[in-house]
Amino acid sequence: MTVDESGQLISCSMDDIVRYTNLTLQDYSGQGVVKLDVQPKCVIVGPGGYAVVTCIGQIVLPKDQRKCFSINSLGYEPEVVAAHPGGDMVAVGGVDGSVRLYSILGTTLKDEGKLLEAKGPVTNVTYSHDGAFLAMCDASKVVTVFSVADGYSENSVFYGHRVKIICLAWFPDNEHFASGDMDMMVYIWTLSYPETKVKIHDAHQLHHVSSLWLDEHMLVTTSHDASVKEWTITY
Repeated sequence: MTVDESGQLISCSMDDIVRYTNLTLQDYSGQGVVKLDVQPKCVIVGPGGYAVVTCIGQIVLPKDQRKCFSINSLGYEPEVVAAHPGGDMVAVGGVDGSVRLYSILGTTLKDEGKLLEAKGPVTNVTYSHDGAFLAMCDASKVVTVFSVADGYSENSVFYGHRVKIICLAWFPDNEHFASGDMDMMVYIWTLSYPETKVKIHDAHQLHHVSSLWLDEHMLVTTSHDASVKEWTITY
């Protein structure tokens, strides 16, 4: 799930549907549905009313609640997607251990032919709030950060997780970010000092951390243990 700039909740699910729900009205109508050909995996939004959805063997671009464009026969299996804050680029992480860049051209997507290598199958990817960095994590327990202005050159690599990482989120200062794994562990990283990290052991009981949200010094975690937790972070 994600929220766009007009205050709509955009969600995708195993029913092969992308659904738009107006949060301002606080009323679920069941309208605003984009039907997909195959099952979606991840959805993100960008400025200007567009969304990008990774599906089984397919990438779809809905805009203004209409399916405008899709890429089929990719040659790889897309898994996750992130949108650059500038609104002109998206990064798609694949099961093959690579991240590919696509530019937004009106109502179409163009493959830029740029390939960023991970250490294993990509499990999450996200841009910093200022768009300067792209972080990706993989099933090989590694987080890699790329510098956008330098042609997506590798900036830093972060090690410490013992099992597969599944979620990432940046702090608003664009210097710190958090990662959560299948072992109920959360790390807070400092971009300038890859060896420096804050550890949260057993963030949730019995189940992995499924998602993260961040404010200046506040971390919010969710999990399948039916709890939402807030953490105050100090460095």
